[in-house]
Amino acid sequence: MGEYDPYKLIDEVETLLVSHGLAPSRVPGRGGDRLAGASRLLRGFGLEPRMAPEDALDFDVPFQGRINQD
Repeated sequence: MGEYDPYKLIDEVETLLVSHGLAPSRVPGRGGDRLAGASRLLRGFGLEPRMAPEDALDFDVPFQGRINQD
């Protein structure tokens, strides 16, 4: 299984859409949707999305000691 940068895929898709006469715009606050969509597409092709360490961690999820056995 290979790896591919989902941010690069987002840029390439945007370029492709522009080349087809469309005018995509990156809606503020929807970056997570773009990243999730690109990552899901890559997994669908059998590739693992290459993630920056800060993107792989979800700091918005509250720590739950019981689940984590602490």
